[in-house]
Amino acid sequence: MILLSVNAGFAKASDDRNNTNANPTVQVTYRVVVHLETDKPFCNVYQVEILDATGKQVAPPQIYVPGNTTYKFVEQTRQMKGIRIARLVMVPFGPHYICPNELSTAPDVKVIEFHDGNSYPFDLYPRIGTIRNISE
Repeated sequence: MILLSVNAGFAKASDDRNNTNANPTVQVTYRVVVHLETDKPFCNVYQVEILDATGKQVAPPQIYVPGNTTYKFVEQTRQMKGIRIARLVMVPFGPHYICPNELSTAPDVKVIEFHDGNSYPFDLYPRIGTIRNISE
């Protein structure tokens, strides 16, 4: 009898840890500002993305439009804390051209404690040209 009740207690504790309903759903926004200061034209189409630590998009990507500096993303999550990554990348579909004026930028990575209704800022600083690998 005692063994059965102890076993039931462990099962309940395990269920509570694995139950995503234990954490309330929160809605947060991300504000990504793209700081591109150039007069040079560039080719190809780029998108602004927000990813989690595994590389999964947490909100739909948005096409980068020259002159539009701020992009807003909304996510609903049950996580209390997590890593979010803002990045500017070439769109994965459509034609891609080899051109001397491509955009490249380092991603902005943040560890965030999520609070319902909060907005979290990210900044990207793209430049014209390609980032070279150290091995080159």
